[in-house]
Amino acid sequence: MADLRSIYIANGVGIFLMLILLYAAKTKILRKDTEDKLFAFMIVGVMFGCVVEALAYTVDGQIFAGSRILNYAANTFLFTMNMLLPLTVLVYVDIGLYGDTSKIWKSYKPQIFTCVFMFAMTIVNFFIPISYYISEANVYERRPFSYVYYIVILYLIVTAIYVTIQYQKETGAKPFLNILFFLLPILVGAGVQFAFYGLSLAWLSASVGLVCLFMMQQNEQAYIDALVGTYNRQYMNNVISSWINSGSTFAGIMIDVDRFKDINDTYGHSAGDRTLKDVTDILKSASSENELVFRFAGDEFVVLKKTKDQNGLDSYMENVESALQTYNEEHFGKHSKANQQILSDIALQKKPPTLGLSYGSSFYSGGDIDAFLKDMDDNMYSMKSIHHSTDRRRSTDH
Repeated sequence: MADLRSIYIANGVGIFLMLILLYAAKTKILRKDTEDKLFAFMIVGVMFGCVVEALAYTVDGQIFAGSRILNYAANTFLFTMNMLLPLTVLVYVDIGLYGDTSKIWKSYKPQIFTCVFMFAMTIVNFFIPISYYISEANVYERRPFSYVYYIVILYLIVTAIYVTIQYQKETGAKPFLNILFFLLPILVGAGVQFAFYGLSLAWLSASVGLVCLFMMQQNEQAYIDALVGTYNRQYMNNVISSWINSGSTFAGIMIDVDRFKDINDTYGHSAGDRTLKDVTDILKSASSENELVFRFAGDEFVVLKKTKDQNGLDSYMENVESALQTYNEEHFGKHSKANQQILSDIALQKKPPTLGLSYGSSFYSGGDIDAFLKDMDDNMYSMKSIHHSTDRRRSTDH
Protein backbone atom coordinates (compact mmCIF):
# COMPACT_ATOMS: atom_id res chain seq x y z
CA MET A 1 0.00 0.00 0.00
CA ALA A 2 1.38 3.36 -1.01
CA ASP A 3 2.01 6.07 1.56
CA LEU A 4 -0.61 8.63 0.55
CA ARG A 5 0.86 11.37 2.69
CA SER A 6 4.23 11.24 0.93
CA ILE A 7 2.46 11.06 -2.45
CA TYR A 8 0.38 14.14 -1.64
CA ILE A 9 3.47 16.02 -0.46
CA ALA A 10 5.54 15.11 -3.54
CA ASN A 11 2.81 15.95 -6.05
CA GLY A 12 1.69 18.98 -4.06
CA VAL A 13 5.21 20.38 -4.32
CA GLY A 14 5.14 19.66 -8.06
CA ILE A 15 1.84 21.53 -8.46
CA PHE A 16 3.16 24.44 -6.40
CA LEU A 17 6.29 24.66 -8.58
CA MET A 18 4.20 24.67 -11.76
CA LEU A 19 1.90 27.40 -10.43
CA ILE A 20 4.94 29.54 -9.64
CA LEU A 21 6.34 28.79 -13.10
CA LEU A 22 3.05 29.73 -14.75
CA TYR A 23 3.22 33.09 -13.03
CA ALA A 24 6.94 33.65 -13.68
CA ALA A 25 6.64 32.68 -17.35
CA LYS A 26 3.31 34.40 -18.05
CA THR A 27 4.84 36.79 -20.60
CA LYS A 28 6.44 33.90 -22.46
CA ILE A 29 3.28 31.79 -22.30
CA LEU A 30 1.11 34.59 -23.71
CA ARG A 31 3.25 34.73 -26.87
CA LYS A 32 2.11 32.72 -29.87
CA ASP A 33 5.39 31.17 -30.99
CA THR A 34 5.33 27.39 -31.40
CA GLU A 35 8.21 27.05 -28.95
CA ASP A 36 6.33 29.02 -26.28
CA LYS A 37 3.14 27.02 -26.86
CA LEU A 38 5.08 23.81 -26.32
CA PHE A 39 6.54 25.20 -23.09
CA ALA A 40 3.07 26.11 -21.85
CA PHE A 41 1.80 22.63 -22.76
CA MET A 42 4.62 21.04 -20.75
CA ILE A 43 3.83 23.15 -17.68
CA VAL A 44 0.10 22.40 -17.78
CA GLY A 45 0.73 18.74 -18.64
CA VAL A 46 3.09 18.22 -15.70
CA MET A 47 0.73 20.04 -13.32
CA PHE A 48 -2.19 17.82 -14.35
CA GLY A 49 0.12 14.83 -14.13
CA CYS A 50 0.76 15.65 -10.47
CA VAL A 51 -2.97 16.05 -9.82
CA VAL A 52 -4.02 12.87 -11.63
CA GLU A 53 -1.29 10.72 -10.11
CA ALA A 54 -2.36 11.80 -6.62
CA LEU A 55 -5.94 10.99 -7.62
CA ALA A 56 -4.95 7.55 -8.97
CA TYR A 57 -3.23 6.61 -5.71
CA THR A 58 -6.17 7.96 -3.70
CA VAL A 59 -8.87 5.90 -5.44
CA ASP A 60 -6.68 2.79 -5.70
CA GLY A 61 -8.27 0.05 -3.56
CA GLN A 62 -11.36 2.16 -2.80
CA ILE A 63 -14.79 0.86 -3.72
CA PHE A 64 -17.55 3.32 -4.63
CA ALA A 65 -19.76 4.02 -7.61
CA GLY A 66 -17.52 4.50 -10.67
CA SER A 67 -14.28 4.04 -8.70
CA ARG A 68 -12.87 1.42 -11.08
CA ILE A 69 -13.69 3.55 -14.13
CA LEU A 70 -12.06 6.54 -12.44
CA ASN A 71 -8.95 4.48 -11.72
CA TYR A 72 -8.76 3.37 -15.36
CA ALA A 73 -9.28 6.93 -16.61
CA ALA A 74 -6.57 8.32 -14.33
CA ASN A 75 -4.01 5.73 -15.37
CA THR A 76 -4.90 6.07 -19.05
CA PHE A 77 -4.21 9.79 -18.78
CA LEU A 78 -0.88 9.16 -17.03
CA PHE A 79 0.28 6.57 -19.56
CA THR A 80 -0.69 8.89 -22.42
CA MET A 81 1.16 11.87 -20.91
CA ASN A 82 4.17 9.62 -20.34
CA MET A 83 4.44 9.51 -24.14
CA LEU A 84 3.29 13.01 -25.05
CA LEU A 85 5.55 14.96 -22.71
CA PRO A 86 8.91 13.34 -23.67
CA LEU A 87 7.95 13.76 -27.35
CA THR A 88 7.11 17.42 -26.67
CA VAL A 89 10.49 17.83 -24.97
CA LEU A 90 12.22 16.40 -28.06
CA VAL A 91 10.36 18.74 -30.43
CA TYR A 92 10.93 21.69 -28.10
CA VAL A 93 14.68 21.04 -28.00
CA ASP A 94 14.89 20.78 -31.80
CA ILE A 95 12.94 24.01 -32.40
CA GLY A 96 14.97 25.79 -29.71
CA LEU A 97 18.21 24.81 -31.46
CA TYR A 98 17.30 25.07 -35.14
CA GLY A 99 14.21 27.30 -35.09
CA ASP A 100 12.60 25.35 -37.94
CA THR A 101 9.17 23.82 -37.32
CA SER A 102 8.77 22.61 -40.90
CA LYS A 103 11.23 19.73 -40.54
CA ILE A 104 9.81 18.20 -37.35
CA TRP A 105 7.60 15.63 -39.07
CA LYS A 106 10.35 14.63 -41.49
CA SER A 107 13.02 14.37 -38.78
CA TYR A 108 11.06 12.50 -36.13
CA LYS A 109 8.70 10.14 -37.90
CA PRO A 110 10.03 7.07 -35.99
CA GLN A 111 9.56 8.80 -32.64
CA ILE A 112 6.07 10.06 -33.55
CA PHE A 113 4.94 6.67 -34.85
CA THR A 114 6.33 5.01 -31.73
CA CYS A 115 4.27 7.31 -29.52
CA VAL A 116 1.15 6.70 -31.63
CA PHE A 117 1.69 2.95 -31.27
CA MET A 118 2.11 3.27 -27.50
CA PHE A 119 -1.07 5.32 -27.28
CA ALA A 120 -2.85 2.58 -29.23
CA MET A 121 -1.55 0.06 -26.70
CA THR A 122 -3.02 2.21 -23.93
CA ILE A 123 -6.43 1.82 -25.61
CA VAL A 124 -5.87 -1.90 -26.18
CA ASN A 125 -5.18 -2.22 -22.46
CA PHE A 126 -8.89 -1.62 -21.77
CA PHE A 127 -9.64 -4.94 -23.45
CA ILE A 128 -6.40 -6.86 -22.94
CA PRO A 129 -4.59 -5.76 -19.76
CA ILE A 130 -1.01 -5.87 -21.04
CA SER A 131 0.26 -2.68 -19.39
CA TYR A 132 -1.72 -2.61 -16.16
CA TYR A 133 -4.82 -4.16 -14.68
CA ILE A 134 -7.43 -2.78 -12.30
CA SER A 135 -8.83 -5.69 -10.32
CA GLU A 136 -12.44 -6.08 -9.22
CA ALA A 137 -11.25 -4.75 -5.86
CA ASN A 138 -10.10 -1.60 -7.74
CA VAL A 139 -6.41 -2.30 -7.10
CA TYR A 140 -3.83 -1.28 -9.70
CA GLU A 141 -1.42 -3.98 -10.85
CA ARG A 142 1.53 -3.53 -13.20
CA ARG A 143 1.78 -5.79 -16.21
CA PRO A 144 4.97 -6.56 -18.17
CA PHE A 145 4.22 -4.24 -21.11
CA SER A 146 4.24 -1.22 -18.75
CA TYR A 147 8.03 -1.42 -18.77
CA VAL A 148 8.02 -0.71 -22.52
CA TYR A 149 6.76 2.79 -21.71
CA TYR A 150 9.89 3.44 -19.67
CA ILE A 151 12.01 2.19 -22.57
CA VAL A 152 10.23 4.58 -24.98
CA ILE A 153 10.67 7.48 -22.54
CA LEU A 154 14.39 6.70 -22.41
CA TYR A 155 14.47 6.44 -26.22
CA LEU A 156 12.92 9.91 -26.62
CA ILE A 157 15.20 11.47 -24.02
CA VAL A 158 18.32 9.91 -25.57
CA THR A 159 17.19 11.26 -28.96
CA ALA A 160 16.90 14.76 -27.47
CA ILE A 161 20.40 14.45 -26.04
CA TYR A 162 21.71 13.25 -29.42
CA VAL A 163 20.08 16.22 -31.20
CA THR A 164 21.83 18.62 -28.84
CA ILE A 165 25.21 16.93 -29.29
CA GLN A 166 24.76 16.83 -33.07
CA TYR A 167 23.91 20.54 -33.14
CA GLN A 168 27.11 21.34 -31.29
CA LYS A 169 29.16 19.20 -33.69
CA GLU A 170 27.55 20.79 -36.75
CA THR A 171 27.81 24.41 -35.69
CA GLY A 172 30.58 24.41 -33.11
CA ALA A 173 28.30 26.59 -30.99
CA LYS A 174 27.48 25.50 -27.48
CA PRO A 175 23.67 25.42 -27.15
CA PHE A 176 22.01 27.45 -24.43
CA LEU A 177 19.97 24.46 -23.37
CA ASN A 178 22.05 22.15 -21.20
CA ILE A 179 19.94 19.12 -21.94
CA LEU A 180 21.38 17.00 -19.15
CA PHE A 181 20.71 19.73 -16.58
CA PHE A 182 17.10 19.71 -17.76
CA LEU A 183 16.60 15.94 -18.11
CA LEU A 184 18.66 14.58 -15.22
CA PRO A 185 15.97 15.23 -12.56
CA ILE A 186 13.39 13.56 -14.83
CA LEU A 187 15.61 10.52 -15.45
CA VAL A 188 16.37 10.10 -11.74
CA GLY A 189 12.75 10.52 -10.62
CA ALA A 190 11.31 8.21 -13.29
CA GLY A 191 14.05 5.65 -12.62
CA VAL A 192 13.38 5.55 -8.90
CA GLN A 193 9.63 5.28 -9.44
CA PHE A 194 10.22 2.49 -11.96
CA ALA A 195 12.34 0.56 -9.47
CA PHE A 196 10.12 1.10 -6.42
CA TYR A 197 6.40 1.07 -7.08
CA GLY A 198 4.56 3.15 -4.49
CA LEU A 199 7.02 6.03 -4.63
CA SER A 200 5.72 9.12 -6.42
CA LEU A 201 8.66 11.05 -7.83
CA ALA A 202 8.28 11.11 -11.63
CA TRP A 203 5.97 14.11 -11.88
CA LEU A 204 7.76 16.02 -9.14
CA SER A 205 11.05 15.46 -10.96
CA ALA A 206 9.42 16.66 -14.20
CA SER A 207 8.41 19.84 -12.36
CA VAL A 208 11.98 20.37 -11.18
CA GLY A 209 13.24 19.76 -14.73
CA LEU A 210 10.92 22.44 -16.14
CA VAL A 211 12.03 24.93 -13.49
CA CYS A 212 15.66 24.21 -14.50
CA LEU A 213 14.68 24.73 -18.14
CA PHE A 214 13.11 28.10 -17.36
CA MET A 215 16.23 29.18 -15.48
CA MET A 216 18.37 28.33 -18.50
CA GLN A 217 16.02 30.28 -20.74
CA GLN A 218 16.49 33.36 -18.60
CA ASN A 219 20.23 32.99 -19.09
CA GLU A 220 19.63 32.70 -22.83
CA GLN A 221 18.10 36.17 -22.94
CA ALA A 222 21.56 37.68 -22.38
CA TYR A 223 22.64 36.26 -25.76
CA ILE A 224 19.55 37.00 -27.88
CA ASP A 225 18.89 40.35 -29.54
CA ALA A 226 15.58 41.61 -28.14
CA LEU A 227 14.44 43.27 -31.39
CA VAL A 228 15.16 40.72 -34.11
CA GLY A 229 15.45 37.53 -32.04
CA THR A 230 18.78 36.36 -33.41
CA TYR A 231 22.11 35.94 -31.61
CA ASN A 232 23.82 39.12 -30.41
CA ARG A 233 27.42 40.28 -30.52
CA GLN A 234 28.22 38.92 -27.06
CA TYR A 235 27.29 35.41 -28.12
CA MET A 236 29.22 35.86 -31.36
CA ASN A 237 32.34 36.58 -29.31
CA ASN A 238 31.73 33.38 -27.32
CA VAL A 239 31.32 31.32 -30.50
CA ILE A 240 34.47 32.76 -32.07
CA SER A 241 36.46 32.08 -28.88
CA SER A 242 35.18 28.50 -28.80
CA TRP A 243 36.12 27.92 -32.44
CA ILE A 244 39.58 29.42 -32.02
CA ASN A 245 40.23 27.32 -28.89
CA SER A 246 39.27 24.17 -30.81
CA GLY A 247 41.59 25.08 -33.68
CA SER A 248 38.76 25.51 -36.18
CA THR A 249 38.87 27.65 -39.29
CA PHE A 250 35.81 29.62 -40.30
CA ALA A 251 34.42 32.12 -42.75
CA GLY A 252 32.48 35.26 -41.94
CA ILE A 253 30.38 37.85 -43.72
CA MET A 254 29.44 41.27 -42.40
CA ILE A 255 26.16 42.57 -43.84
CA ASP A 256 24.84 46.13 -43.70
CA VAL A 257 21.47 47.57 -44.77
CA ASP A 258 21.88 50.19 -47.50
CA ARG A 259 20.60 53.69 -46.66
CA PHE A 260 19.14 52.51 -43.37
CA LYS A 261 19.33 56.04 -41.97
CA ASP A 262 17.14 57.23 -44.86
CA ILE A 263 14.52 54.61 -43.96
CA ASN A 264 14.50 55.77 -40.34
CA ASP A 265 14.46 59.48 -41.21
CA THR A 266 11.82 59.23 -43.95
CA TYR A 267 9.49 56.52 -42.68
CA GLY A 268 10.15 56.50 -38.94
CA HIS A 269 11.95 54.18 -36.55
CA SER A 270 9.11 51.66 -36.52
CA ALA A 271 9.70 51.16 -40.26
CA GLY A 272 13.41 50.79 -39.50
CA ASP A 273 12.65 48.12 -36.91
CA ARG A 274 10.47 46.23 -39.38
CA THR A 275 13.26 46.40 -41.94
CA LEU A 276 15.74 44.87 -39.48
CA LYS A 277 13.30 42.06 -38.72
CA ASP A 278 12.77 41.44 -42.43
CA VAL A 279 16.54 41.34 -43.00
CA THR A 280 16.87 38.84 -40.17
CA ASP A 281 14.21 36.63 -41.77
CA ILE A 282 16.04 36.81 -45.09
CA LEU A 283 19.38 35.87 -43.53
CA LYS A 284 17.87 33.00 -41.57
CA SER A 285 15.88 31.65 -44.52
CA ALA A 286 19.03 31.59 -46.66
CA SER A 287 20.81 29.30 -44.21
CA SER A 288 21.22 25.75 -45.47
CA GLU A 289 24.46 24.46 -43.99
CA ASN A 290 24.55 25.56 -40.35
CA GLU A 291 25.41 29.22 -40.84
CA LEU A 292 25.02 31.24 -37.63
CA VAL A 293 23.43 34.70 -37.85
CA PHE A 294 24.28 37.48 -35.38
CA ARG A 295 23.14 41.08 -35.06
CA PHE A 296 26.47 42.85 -34.73
CA ALA A 297 25.43 46.46 -34.13
CA GLY A 298 22.66 48.76 -35.41
CA ASP A 299 21.85 47.62 -38.95
CA GLU A 300 24.92 45.41 -39.23
CA PHE A 301 24.77 41.62 -39.14
CA VAL A 302 27.51 38.99 -39.12
CA VAL A 303 27.15 35.43 -40.45
CA LEU A 304 29.71 32.82 -39.42
CA LYS A 305 30.29 29.25 -40.50
CA LYS A 306 32.91 26.66 -39.64
CA THR A 307 34.65 25.72 -42.88
CA LYS A 308 38.06 25.00 -44.35
CA ASP A 309 37.09 26.68 -47.60
CA GLN A 310 37.83 30.39 -48.04
CA ASN A 311 34.72 30.61 -50.21
CA GLY A 312 32.62 28.57 -47.82
CA LEU A 313 29.90 31.22 -47.59
CA ASP A 314 29.53 31.93 -51.31
CA SER A 315 26.51 29.66 -51.75
CA TYR A 316 24.92 31.19 -48.67
CA MET A 317 25.20 34.70 -50.12
CA GLU A 318 23.69 33.44 -53.37
CA ASN A 319 20.71 32.30 -51.30
CA VAL A 320 20.59 35.72 -49.60
CA GLU A 321 20.62 37.53 -52.96
CA SER A 322 17.81 35.31 -54.21
CA ALA A 323 15.74 35.83 -51.05
CA LEU A 324 16.38 39.58 -51.22
CA GLN A 325 15.19 39.72 -54.83
CA THR A 326 12.03 37.81 -53.92
CA TYR A 327 11.44 40.14 -50.97
CA ASN A 328 11.74 43.27 -53.12
CA GLU A 329 9.43 41.84 -55.78
CA GLU A 330 6.81 40.96 -53.18
CA HIS A 331 7.02 44.28 -51.32
CA PHE A 332 7.93 46.78 -54.02
CA GLY A 333 7.04 45.04 -57.26
CA LYS A 334 4.85 46.61 -59.88
CA HIS A 335 1.68 44.89 -58.68
CA SER A 336 2.37 44.81 -54.95
CA LYS A 337 0.21 46.68 -52.46
CA ALA A 338 3.33 48.34 -51.05
CA ASN A 339 4.06 49.78 -54.50
CA GLN A 340 0.94 51.96 -54.34
CA GLN A 341 2.27 53.60 -51.19
CA ILE A 342 5.69 53.97 -52.83
CA LEU A 343 4.14 55.83 -55.77
CA SER A 344 2.43 58.14 -53.31
CA ASP A 345 5.74 58.68 -51.50
CA ILE A 346 7.46 59.52 -54.79
CA ALA A 347 4.82 62.18 -55.40
CA LEU A 348 5.75 63.61 -52.02
CA GLN A 349 9.44 63.36 -53.03
CA LYS A 350 10.20 60.58 -50.60
CA LYS A 351 12.68 57.88 -51.53
CA PRO A 352 11.07 54.44 -51.93
CA PRO A 353 12.59 51.98 -49.41
CA THR A 354 13.65 49.19 -51.78
CA LEU A 355 15.77 46.96 -49.59
CA GLY A 356 19.45 46.68 -50.44
CA LEU A 357 22.34 44.98 -48.66
CA SER A 358 26.09 45.49 -48.76
CA TYR A 359 28.43 42.81 -47.49
CA GLY A 360 32.05 41.82 -47.15
CA SER A 361 33.61 38.46 -46.37
CA SER A 362 36.73 37.21 -44.68
CA PHE A 363 38.33 33.88 -43.76
CA TYR A 364 39.96 33.05 -40.42
CA SER A 365 42.69 30.44 -40.28
CA GLY A 366 44.60 31.87 -37.33
CA GLY A 367 46.03 35.13 -36.08
CA ASP A 368 44.36 38.29 -34.85
CA ILE A 369 40.57 38.12 -34.61
CA ASP A 370 40.32 41.91 -34.81
CA ALA A 371 42.02 41.77 -38.20
CA PHE A 372 39.45 39.18 -39.31
CA LEU A 373 36.57 41.45 -38.27
CA LYS A 374 38.20 44.53 -39.82
CA ASP A 375 38.72 42.70 -43.09
CA MET A 376 34.99 41.92 -43.26
CA ASP A 377 34.14 45.50 -42.36
CA ASP A 378 36.49 47.00 -44.99
CA ASN A 379 35.16 44.72 -47.73
CA MET A 380 31.60 45.55 -46.78
CA TYR A 381 32.21 49.30 -46.95
CA SER A 382 33.86 48.88 -50.35
CA MET A 383 30.61 47.39 -51.66
CA LYS A 384 28.56 50.04 -49.85
CA SER A 385 30.57 52.79 -51.57
CA ILE A 386 29.83 51.23 -54.95
CA HIS A 387 26.11 51.04 -54.11
CA HIS A 388 26.04 54.68 -53.00
CA SER A 389 27.83 55.82 -56.17
CA THR A 390 25.30 53.91 -58.28
CA ASP A 391 22.40 55.51 -56.35
CA ARG A 392 23.84 58.97 -56.89
CA ARG A 393 24.23 58.37 -60.64
CA ARG A 394 20.63 57.18 -60.88
CA SER A 395 19.42 60.25 -58.98
CA THR A 396 21.39 62.50 -61.38
CA ASP A 397 19.98 60.69 -64.43
CA HIS A 398 16.46 61.26 -63.19
